[in-house]
Amino acid sequence: MGQLQKMNNSPDLIGPCQHCGNGVEFPETAAGSIALCPHCGQQTTLSAQSRLPGQSDTSRSRSMWIVLCIVAFVLAAGAGIFVLKHKKPAPTPQPLAAQPSETISNPPTVATQQVAQVAAKPQKSESDFKVSDIKLEKTKGSSLVYAVGTLKNDSEFQRFGVRIEIDLADRKGTNVGKASDYIAVLEPHQTWPFHALITDPKAFTAKVASIKEAE
Repeated sequence: MGQLQKMNNSPDLIGPCQHCGNGVEFPETAAGSIALCPHCGQQTTLSAQSRLPGQSDTSRSRSMWIVLCIVAFVLAAGAGIFVLKHKKPAPTPQPLAAQPSETISNPPTVATQQVAQVAAKPQKSESDFKVSDIKLEKTKGSSLVYAVGTLKNDSEFQRFGVRIEIDLADRKGTNVGKASDYIAVLEPHQTWPFHALITDPKAFTAKVASIKEAE
């Protein structure tokens, strides 16, 4: 029982697949063992590295997004100043000639005033992630078991550093640990088939614990 508790409390590591380069997440106790890559299906040695492939691209994409927002703001401000400088002044109203009291009519009242409505900019939300049912799947020709399913980014935003954490339970419903998987970039409306490695042989059911995104 003491050895099993140490395995469940060991930190998760992320290392690159030796074939496709995608990140494979695994517990520290599984480092050095051979597993099937959940992305390309090839056998790879589980080893951690300090930086996942695609993280530099993620930072570069975020920096480009900030620069584009600043440029758009400057262009919009310049256009507004140009319009104000070239706007013609409204003509000065001329006084009305006096008329007999019986012929003067009341000016029409303004019933409504049109107000410009600016659509609110949508914000990122955890509810944008749609998760399918999670199943436990044993790899053919291997003793490795994965929690598999799909996670969809149902939004207009790129999502960076997305991690799904899964609670595992035995046949009696008792929690026996967690499993997780990670993807560096999840494009808008893209569906990601995740494969979370399970190291506890008592695991019988799995459900989503949390979905987190790098800030």
